Amino acid sequence: MVAGCGPKIAKLFLFIFNFCLWLCGVVLIGGGSYVAAKHNDYEDLFADNAILTVSWIAIGIGLFIFVVGFSGCCGAMKESSCLLKLYFFFVLLIVLAEGSLGIVTFVFSGDIEDSMTKGMQESINENYGLKEGTTEVIDDVQKTFDCCGAAGYGDYKTSKHLQEGLAVPGSCCKEPGCDTSGPKGNPYNQRAIWTEGCVHATKDTIKNHYLAIGGAAFGLLIFEIITMVFACCVIKGIDNGYEKYA
Repeated sequence: MVAGCGPKIAKLFLFIFNFCLWLCGVVLIGGGSYVAAKHNDYEDLFADNAILTVSWIAIGIGLFIFVVGFSGCCGAMKESSCLLKLYFFFVLLIVLAEGSLGIVTFVFSGDIEDSMTKGMQESINENYGLKEGTTEVIDDVQKTFDCCGAAGYGDYKTSKHLQEGLAVPGSCCKEPGCDTSGPKGNPYNQRAIWTEGCVHATKDTIKNHYLAIGGAAFGLLIFEIITMVFACCVIKGIDNGYEKYA
């Protein structure tokens, strides 16, 4: 049995934190599974199977977090020193993996950008206006990020299935119902159309939220370190309890 007030409090907080972690794992698994099931709609934005790869990675991370949260909760409830040591090791792996993921994302950010540019341009040329799923996804991206095309509205010059008489789709409008008429990729009323490409627009959006993203990542790191400290505290309390009642 855990000995001491401090370890008992640490045990309570460890259980609460890991229950939340367990729920996060469930959410990641569910979200990754949903994207994997719907990947045919979203993969047209990329030149390769990046979206499917990301969804499977999310599922894998979710399963790992699920196991970590489960071992933390059970270790705290059952006061199992073995489970808590295993939990400590798992959380340490997560911390190291997060650092590695940040480095890999930074190194390959250019490749991701190129893949999205190429994939979205191919989708605009071949499938926009033909495949309902592709059309909806591109429209959603253009509306969400206030952009038009992958690199700009000129990408619609070679769009095979864009409605005749339209230069760009209505989702490129700054205001709903604007004039989008003109030769493909060359609207008459250019001031009414978003000029920035969606690849740069999404990149700019991420840059504008660097502080929030960095703060969330730092907060998660601190949270993980605190759970590791709590786990050590509970392990020590368990060991002291065994020595006390031996």
